[in-house]
Amino acid sequence: MIKYQNYKYYKLPITIKPLKYGKLIVNVDSMFVVQINKTNIALIHEFEKINKVKIFKEGDLIFEYSDHKLEDGTFIRVIDNKKFRFENN
Repeated sequence: MIKYQNYKYYKLPITIKPLKYGKLIVNVDSMFVVQINKTNIALIHEFEKINKVKIFKEGDLIFEYSDHKLEDGTFIRVIDNKKFRFENN
């Protein structure tokens, strides 16, 4: 079961894996479009050490963030110049 980070009234999936965000809509190379819920979509560009994520609500960009991958499955999420560290799920 995926856990969520509450950020500005939005529930962001706590995962580094794009396919764990929700239902896959499109995957082209390292770009994923994933339906999170009825109104929210994530556009995720996956790179070796970082994921760049854009969250859309009803077609409008709400915000962007990046997840920086560390060695042991730990990652650091950077949103609006704030850093959140996620480790051990």
